[in-house]
This record gives sequence, structure tokens and C-alpha cells, in this order.
Amino acid sequence: MALDFDPSDDLAGVTDGLAPVTVTRPGSSTGSEVAHALRRTVRTREAEKSEGRYTAGDVTWHLPASELATAPRPGDMIVDGDGQRWTVLDVQHTALGNRWRCVARNLAVVHGLDEYVDIEQAIYTKGDGGADEPAWHTWKTGLRAKIQPARVEVKDEHQRRIAAAGFKVFLAEDVAVDHTHRVRGPDGTLYRVIGYRKADRIDALMEIDVERAS
Repeated sequence: MALDFDPSDDLAGVTDGLAPVTVTRPGSSTGSEVAHALRRTVRTREAEKSEGRYTAGDVTWHLPASELATAPRPGDMIVDGDGQRWTVLDVQHTALGNRWRCVARNLAVVHGLDEYVDIEQAIYTKGDGGADEPAWHTWKTGLRAKIQPARVEVKDEHQRRIAAAGFKVFLAEDVAVDHTHRVRGPDGTLYRVIGYRKADRIDALMEIDVERAS
């Protein structure tokens, strides 16, 4: 559902003034630099008219059409000067045609992602005995995340029964992980990746299933 927009009250709702941002598309390694972005809060009455699609905690970014080679679309990410990431939920072309209006949400704030994690990747080489040995390298750093216990599983390992604690790592952005990756928690704890689920909606989080690395 479209929200009301009156160009005459544009400046009345400005929270941060004009600022540079970067617009990125999922799966792309590059982004589009926008020098003159305008951020407004989503007003309570606008949130009510959206029938639950938007909240008063969302924001509206106005992006000059002349500074974007391609039109923004839902699912894109707007990264502001403070490194905050805003997921685009809805896009409208203004009546005058010179500005893109993007309703966006900071998923890290909404879902309480109050930790930062790194993701490391293993590069395998042959050791002296001919076996593949991993050398771990930092792949992604400073990802906003939340780590929470998920389960305790009893496993047979080397003729011993051990309890393996499982955890879920929630991320605000999708990353391509597999068994060659591990997560380093904010306290240095290492977690082995055993599965993942990418977000099934643009306003949802990616989940990585992990267990503590031995």
C-alpha cells in the first residue's frame, strides 16, 4: 500500500539532512554512491495507513534519480555514513520523477543484533603427511549478529558419547557460507558451520546453524 507523500513538507520531516549513502544489491560486490540522500522518519499516521507493513521505527530515504544508474528495488541495502544498513522494503518514483522514495528498515536494530562477529574461511593445502590441512583466513568482519543457544545434541565420537551444544547465529545480511567457513564470536569463541537458512523475506534474518569448534 502506498504511503501519502507531499513534496511541500519534505524538509519538515528531515532527521539527518542531506548525506552520502551507498546503495547495494544482494549478490553484488559493488554499490552505487549517492551524494545527496535525504532521510525522514516514517510518521505514526503513515505507519497506520500501511496496514502493518511499516512501523514508526522505519525511515524513508529520498534518493535523487540523477545519481542512480538503475532504479532501487525492494531488498536493496542503503548504507549510511555511520555504516548502518537499511533494507529497502518499498520503492516509489515521486510524482515529479526526480527522486526515488525508499521505505527502509534497520534489521539489526529491530531484531536486537547487539554483537559483532567475523566469518573465517579455510584454505586447504596438502600437509607433510599428504592430508588436507586448513589455514584459516578472515573472510567477513564486523557483521552485526546475535548468537543464541539452540539445542544440546548427544553424539558418538571416538567411541565416546559427548554433548554438542548447538547455536544459531542471526545476521541482518545474507552471506554465502558452507562447511569451509566458521564464525568467530565477539569473545573469540569459534563456531563450526553445520547449516544455514537464508532469509525468506526481505525483512527477515539469515540463520546459521553452528556448534562450538573443538
